[in-house]
Formats: sequence, C-alpha cells, structure tokens
Amino acid sequence: MREFEVIDRIRALLPSAPEGVILPIGDDCAVIEVGGERWVAAADMLVAGRHFREEWSSPGDVGFKAVAVNVSDVAAMGARPRFVLTSGGAPGSEVALGCFAGVAEACREFGVYPIGGDTTGSERLVVDVAILGSLEGRDFVARSGAGAGDVIAVSGELGAAAAGLLALERGVEGYERLKARHRRPEPRVEAGVAAAEVGMGAMIDLSDGLASDVRHVCERSGVGCRIDLGLLPVSPDVRELALKLGEDPERLAATGGEDFELLFCGPEAAVEKLGRVVGTPVTVIGEVLSEAKGVGFLKEGRAVPDLSGWDHFS
Repeated sequence: MREFEVIDRIRALLPSAPEGVILPIGDDCAVIEVGGERWVAAADMLVAGRHFREEWSSPGDVGFKAVAVNVSDVAAMGARPRFVLTSGGAPGSEVALGCFAGVAEACREFGVYPIGGDTTGSERLVVDVAILGSLEGRDFVARSGAGAGDVIAVSGELGAAAAGLLALERGVEGYERLKARHRRPEPRVEAGVAAAEVGMGAMIDLSDGLASDVRHVCERSGVGCRIDLGLLPVSPDVRELALKLGEDPERLAATGGEDFELLFCGPEAAVEKLGRVVGTPVTVIGEVLSEAKGVGFLKEGRAVPDLSGWDHFS
C-alpha cells in the first residue's frame, strides 16, 4: 500500500470525531477548538536512513529540520506555530544532546516554545515532533477548498532541496546553498498566515513534491488541474546542477520533494494580493479545472506523463 492508502485504512479504524474536533486527520494539520479558540495540531517524524543520512546531516541539522517540517504544516493551515513536544531515540547521549540543540535553535528561529517530550536510546537517530499552532481568530485553510477557475501558485522556489540531496548523494563539491536547503528547510509561516487573511481557497505545504501534493489538493477538493512545468520557479544553481548531473530541472522541481514551500489555490485577485503583501515571491504555475479533466502536467505545450513525488512506504 502507498502512504495515503495506509492513512485511509487508519481513518477507517477511528470512531466519529468528538465535539471540539473541527477537522480530523487527512490534512496538513487537524483543527481543534479549546476554550473557544481554534488550534491546529500535527506531528512528523524523521528516521535515519529514510529521511536523512548521518554522514551528511549532523544531529543538530536533524533536530532543526524536525521542528521546521512541523512548522511548515502549521503554516499550510494559515496558523502560527506556538508549542512543540519533541521525542527521540539516539545512539548515545551526545547525539541526543546535539539533536536537541538543533531543536532549540529552530524553536528560537520560528518563535516556538518546547514544552516537553521524551528521550531514549536507540541504534539510530529518530526524532518525532508534535506541534500546536494558533489560528489567532483566522479561518483555517484546508486542502479541500480549491474550485474550478482558481489559479495555482507556489511560494519561493522549487527543486532546491532535491538538488542539494543529489549533490550530497553524488559527492558533488560546492552548491552549499542547495545542500543547506535539504538539511535545514525554511518554512513559510508569514506567507501561510497572509494566505489565510486574503481568503485563499486551498493550501498545502510541498513536502512530498509538487506532483504528489497537488494531487492531494485535487482529490480532497474534487477537482482537476493543469500545471505548466515551464512556469515553475527554478533557480539558476538548481538548473545548473541538474543539467550537470543529467537531470531535467523542471522534472526535478516537480518531483523532488522537501521544498517546504506552500502551494495556493484561489481566485486570481487573492493570489495577486498575496504576492503584494508577502516578502516571499509567489509564482502562478497552473489552474484548477473540473474533476473530469484530471491532473495534468505540461511542458512546452506537451503532456508530461508519469510524474509523482515521494511516498513514505515505497
């Protein structure tokens, strides 16, 4: 089974959501109401050999990234991150302390307070972070709000983290900016908050890759879409490295994953306003269509088949 088939099976095991659960599992975060205020909640895990390699990511890098990827989930709901619980297993106390130093650094950078967690010994480093974020009176933005006629846009750039990973895997010297994008992602909190405030219809963070994540939005919203790969924001160093390694830059940007940028679906006016009010570039890359038209990717006017991103059980 693929990851989202597993999630569907888990969902089928659960009872009906109790009062106070506004949005249950299946989105970037759950939404709950406590004391008349709405909060978002999520958790994400990093496992050695699956999400990182110890030879090129320090324990501090891993701790920082574990917080950052959870902050990105909160941003994708239009919320602001507030508190984290961090648990981990490490092959020795020094590795554990190094990892939690990275957690503390990320918490300072993203304005999050660590309120607890658990530590234990394990053969390899594993870190799990649970996060709470506040909607601060805003409406949350789910994956299910895209409508035919909306435009599709992304924040920042695509493909940098995947290019950095390629450089690390293949022992390429230089390209330190790209390697850092893999080790220590930059979640787009302010862009997510602004997207909620301008009335964006749907949003998701690009963790598994554009090709997979836009499908999640379409499935939850009951729509189709077309993405023009020629419009993807790919930086010159990503393009240079991809071509040097015999990779197609646009395909890498569409499938690589771990960008932790945000994908937005909404009326053109809302997307234009978002681009004016946030410091991060916002690039239109496609449009939302009726469900009957499916999910398609184009390059130079021709269909590009077989695009998919990361799957945690593949």
